Amino acid sequence: MSGFFVAKNGQEIETQSLDTHQRTVSDAPLSPNERLAELRFCQETGRLSDWQRPVAETMRHAGLGDGYTVAEWAEIAWYGPLDFWLHPGSRVSDMFIDGPDRTLVVVEDGNRTDTGIRIGDEWLRWTQRQLLLRAGFVTPDHPDDWRSDDGRVVHALYGTADRRLRFAVTRPPYTPDGATVAVRALPARWRTIDDLAQQEAGVLPREAAELLLEAIRRGVTLLIAGGAGSGKTTLTAALLQAIAAEKRVILIEDARELPLPPDGVAVEVLRSRSSFAGCVRLALRQRPDLIVLGEVRGSEALAMLEAAATGHPGICTIHAPDALTALRNLERFATLEGLASPGIVRGLMTSGAVPLIALHIGHYGGRRRVGQVIEVIVTSGSQAGDILPHNILFAFNPATNRLERKYPVQSAWGKGRL
Repeated sequence: MSGFFVAKNGQEIETQSLDTHQRTVSDAPLSPNERLAELRFCQETGRLSDWQRPVAETMRHAGLGDGYTVAEWAEIAWYGPLDFWLHPGSRVSDMFIDGPDRTLVVVEDGNRTDTGIRIGDEWLRWTQRQLLLRAGFVTPDHPDDWRSDDGRVVHALYGTADRRLRFAVTRPPYTPDGATVAVRALPARWRTIDDLAQQEAGVLPREAAELLLEAIRRGVTLLIAGGAGSGKTTLTAALLQAIAAEKRVILIEDARELPLPPDGVAVEVLRSRSSFAGCVRLALRQRPDLIVLGEVRGSEALAMLEAAATGHPGICTIHAPDALTALRNLERFATLEGLASPGIVRGLMTSGAVPLIALHIGHYGGRRRVGQVIEVIVTSGSQAGDILPHNILFAFNPATNRLERKYPVQSAWGKGRL
């Protein structure tokens, strides 16, 4: 059988190999890359497009027999109904399936779109299994055995598959109405400082970027604040790439996302069977120049402050609506488990032993950008509960629609120079 037809992307595809593909699948074993090419060919040509049928029926309809074994699927970097939006050059950043027989929703260039494509329960659970197999959370022998880092059976997991898909999956009873999938596609190329600064009134003006990089060089711990999806990880990656050649870096994340520097080690907390705080303390044995923490949300805040006080500064992200609240949250998290008193934590943050800069990235002037950069001022007598003494280095000016320099650095690392 041969000829041409139009695929979903409008491209004409020759069909001369359809019978050949069927014979190849049935008569000879394929390598994982050949299977991947076969599946994508079938998807592009519309033979794999009905995600409401049972999986085996869908595969037979596409001329692929009954599909593959679980062990074979584990070797194939293909994600069924999601795969069409994962091609190189795709601008889709997020994909959501909120339950069986619900439609697939994608986010492209910040805009949510309901694709109208319904995902049946079998394909939804298959997609979950594929993400977990490719992330190493389950094995082909026990693909439905979801367990937490302490060995407990769970019904919700999150991680990163193939170092490019950050996902969260749930199943009943965690979500009683059925299984769900949420996926964030990590960039094939992380944006650089030049990328963030190049546009008019860009995400991070070059003057601010240079100050932040010099601060990192001089041992300042940087706290990057913002809401979900605000660009905290993107900004962290840009700063990391700019400084990576100068520093030995230890990355500590729930699941691997950030680009690994030439001289660095990546730690995945979810696989380590340790805590964030434990991973930070172990990192001190690896002689880091810089510790990068994926997100501060608990007692690891104290571990980060203690590490910085011993000459091991860091970059960390935190959820907060502004830079000053980010510092307050850091202080609060550091006292959560009672390992240090509020007075000791406040002393660390204001004594000069831990120079700190906090910045906030969010929507300013109708677009995403850094809108605040502040430093903690060294002072004596500051009490826990008081507003942290701080100095505004940069602030967004609505009148000019720009992030503008406010005051010079007051801390010892930059006073008189920046």
